[in-house]
Amino acid sequence: MTKRSPLILLLASHLFVSGVFSNSIITIENKCNNTIWPVIFSWRSQVSTSGFTLKTGEERAINAPSSWYGLISARTLCSNDSTGNFSCATGDCESGEIECPGTYKWSPVTYVIFRIDDGQINSYIISLEFGYNLPLTVVPSNPACISSGCMVDLNKTCPNDLKEFSRRGLVACKSACRQSASDENCCTNYFKYKQTCKPTPYVQNFDRACPSAYSYPFSGNNSTFTCTNSTDYVITFCPSSIPNTTSSSMAPLPQPKRKFIFVFFIL
Repeated sequence: MTKRSPLILLLASHLFVSGVFSNSIITIENKCNNTIWPVIFSWRSQVSTSGFTLKTGEERAINAPSSWYGLISARTLCSNDSTGNFSCATGDCESGEIECPGTYKWSPVTYVIFRIDDGQINSYIISLEFGYNLPLTVVPSNPACISSGCMVDLNKTCPNDLKEFSRRGLVACKSACRQSASDENCCTNYFKYKQTCKPTPYVQNFDRACPSAYSYPFSGNNSTFTCTNSTDYVITFCPSSIPNTTSSSMAPLPQPKRKFIFVFFIL
């Protein structure tokens, strides 16, 4: 683990005592017809759990500390095999257990990525960059902030060559980049620029259904939302509707910020 200098530790202690740090409570709700297994993966700071079971109608609150940077997703169709190894049809973190410690393997699921208290603001994004498995909404507690979501069942409109199946049938819709990893689909090498990276029909399928979600690097600047510190959030999987929102001072981040966020998606 990287050592922290005494100066950094002293500064961190001062900020904590002075109350500059601000955490958020993130509540995860399951309104799906089946049990889900949420994943909470952290790049910076840590939360109390990295994975758990959530039956239909249940919810669980997670304390996201100041400076937390991480993602939340949901695994589906999970079970233990005869040896006790735990695995899931979608979103499996390959840990062999309900918790997801260690590194994270990207898979075709619906992600929510958070930065808590980053420059005195919170930001979040719903990402379909790798694919989709469940509809969800993100609702901030601050009434001045904007709720967002991807509520359409993209599995129903998924092109045949992007469909992901398990023994129980269709379970997810992969992104074109996840499927083929070509430069054109992944916006790499020659296609890494806005002038050359154009939305493919696959990307357009995601964009039309969930315009506020991030699906490829240059799909616009309306998929990243910010809010003030100390805002709590409710993430609902399989919601019935998106609550009314206000057009407020919380606006999508400008395009340069969006480019930066794409960089940390591929860590």
